[in-house]
Amino acid sequence: TLQVYSSALKLVCSMLHLPHLKEGNMTAPPVENAIALHRDWKRTEFFLNHEALQQVIKVEQKQVSRSLSGTIAEVTNEENSAIRVEIPDIVSVSSCADLTLPPGAGLCIDTTHGPIFLIANSWESLNGWLDAIRLVYTIYARGKTDVLASIITS
Repeated sequence: TLQVYSSALKLVCSMLHLPHLKEGNMTAPPVENAIALHRDWKRTEFFLNHEALQQVIKVEQKQVSRSLSGTIAEVTNEENSAIRVEIPDIVSVSSCADLTLPPGAGLCIDTTHGPIFLIANSWESLNGWLDAIRLVYTIYARGKTDVLASIITS
C-alpha cells in the first residue's frame, strides 16, 4: 500500500507547479480577533503542505520619513502572527454559511483548539481547499505523512 500512496501522490504533485499541495488567496480575520467586523477581514495568501494550512504574512518594508522639525522617523508596518492550522489538530473541515461571516464561500476548520473560519475566493476554490485539506488529513490519519513529505519536498 505504500507504493499505492507514493504513486498516487506523485501523480497529484506532478500536476502542481508549487512546493505545496495547494496555494491561493482566502479572506481571513485578524489572528487576534476571530470575530472581527467584516471590514477587518483581509484577503491574504495561504498554502497547504503535509504539516499545516499556513497564512502567508508579507512584511512591509520600513518607511523613513522626515518631519517638519528635521528629525527622521521610521515607520514599520509588520505583523508577526499568522493563522496556522496544524494537520494533527484538525477535527473536521466543511463549507459553511453563517451571517456572522463576511459574504462568500465559507470554510470552517474545526480544530482541537476551536474553529477557524476563512472565506474562499469562490465556491469552486472552496471545493479545492476542502479536497486538499481532506486529502492531507487522510494521509496523516493513515500514518503516511512521511511519504507525502518526501514527495512534496523532492
